[in-house]
Amino acid sequence: MYTIGKLSKNTGVTVRTLDYYDEIGLLNPSSKTEGGHRLYSEDDVMQLERVLALKYMGFSLDKIKEILGTKALNWQESIQQQLDMVKREQERLKMLEQALLGVSYSIEFEEEVNWPIIYRVIQFYHQDPEEVFQEYNHHLNMEEIQKLADINAKMTEEDIHKWMEAIYDIKRHIHIDPRSEQALELAQRWLNQAEKMFEGDEEFMEDLWEPLQDLQEGIAFYPMDKEVVGFLQRVSEAHKEAK
Repeated sequence: MYTIGKLSKNTGVTVRTLDYYDEIGLLNPSSKTEGGHRLYSEDDVMQLERVLALKYMGFSLDKIKEILGTKALNWQESIQQQLDMVKREQERLKMLEQALLGVSYSIEFEEEVNWPIIYRVIQFYHQDPEEVFQEYNHHLNMEEIQKLADINAKMTEEDIHKWMEAIYDIKRHIHIDPRSEQALELAQRWLNQAEKMFEGDEEFMEDLWEPLQDLQEGIAFYPMDKEVVGFLQRVSEAHKEAK
């Protein structure tokens, strides 16, 4: 058993903080001495470890209390739960990094700020990675959505720049003749980047074509939009007819 002073010394958590956690029912000591001094068990230490991990990830104390109130966990379960949360947080931060890079490159290519995307990035601070792709869940199952999130997570800064550069080149030439060689080159350049992004998984790329046609303003495929999708469709149809 640990006194509040010893627990504070061993963990680096101040006595004042432990007092507050006790006051709000987040971490209550298992027992007390005859003199009324609080004593913390090893289970209490585990609870404190979970509180600190969740707090580090940005959860509010109210939310932490809600999470920890679901069920009692042993050490292994507790650590596994935290590992799962850390993984989700890593995914979210990686996607947030890519979204911010996308906004930065959009300013470079457009020479202006795309405010709707800025607003979506702000919303992204409060989202889990899966929520970014929720608008496509009527086209894709959970396994495919996770696969899409994994693919996005693998993209390097150079990949993102080349992806956006290929799309903005299409945007600058959106009204050219889809039968022209230039249109074919632009579409092929986009396709090359897409194939690299999806590691040549043509079946999955085909599965994504339907949600792309139903594309909404967002950051999942930014800066793809319906105009770019329409251009790619026209070029594909024009060159199929020419064969």
